[in-house]
Amino acid sequence: MSDRRLKVFHTVARLLSFTKAAEELHMTQPAVTFQVRQLEEYFNTRLFDRTHNKVNLTPAGERVAEFAERIFDLYAEMESGVRDLTGEISGALTIGASTTIAEYMLPALLGEFKNQYPDINLRLKVSNSEGIVSMVEHNVIDLGVVESAVNNKNLIVEVCHEDQLVLVAAPDHELVKRGGKVNASDIVRYPFVSREEGSGTRDVVMQYLMEHKVSPGDMTFSLELGSPEAIKGAVEAGMGITILSRSIIGKELKLNMLAELPLDPPLVRPFSFVRQRQKFRVTVMEKLLEFAQSYFKNNA
Repeated sequence: MSDRRLKVFHTVARLLSFTKAAEELHMTQPAVTFQVRQLEEYFNTRLFDRTHNKVNLTPAGERVAEFAERIFDLYAEMESGVRDLTGEISGALTIGASTTIAEYMLPALLGEFKNQYPDINLRLKVSNSEGIVSMVEHNVIDLGVVESAVNNKNLIVEVCHEDQLVLVAAPDHELVKRGGKVNASDIVRYPFVSREEGSGTRDVVMQYLMEHKVSPGDMTFSLELGSPEAIKGAVEAGMGITILSRSIIGKELKLNMLAELPLDPPLVRPFSFVRQRQKFRVTVMEKLLEFAQSYFKNNA
């Protein structure tokens, strides 16, 4: 429906990369460049500066990008309005989720949602919480789901679920043999396996420890790893203890590969939907948000 040249330009402007735009649009890079050049010829001005392997918008490009954003929001609003009248629920939605949520929570939720709304096309991008918030800010995704606090006045944050975190250790670990609850002063005495910088889980855990008089400098980090599966493997191998969501260690607990201990005081974090405040909320997004709230309520 929309002008192909404008859509290609809008994608390059959003990603500031011809290569990434080509990948997202399933086009070749020369084809992307050709479409942008056609638009530049139409306006008789450069829209991008391409210097030192960097792509930046020119002042004219910034102006076109502003109007393009408004145009595509209007297209989305028009399509949603017509579908509301006809009763059709279809369209596409790009969701981004932090690693823990994408690996352990969204597959079942999105599977049930797809069964109920087969004409909705869902796409999922995975990053840590910091990366997901950045994707929402830069309009790479329509909706983000993150596991840490978000402080950005341009974004709407809606809590959808509360997640309990527990201390996780190998079954033969000293703390497990001792039993009982574990506090921050217990944790600091042992090597700790942590998520990487930018991870929502890491942010929540570090904030919890600092609130209980343990600074990161007091910790002995044995490893920093980029996924929950890698962390679980390291803890199982006896390389340290960690703090993880209780919802992702069920299999390991049943097989006695890992053990859990409650934290004192308990640590609970919110899982939140994040979206742009000024972006039109299409019917597809409304349906997913409603479905997710009901899903988490019924599976609490």
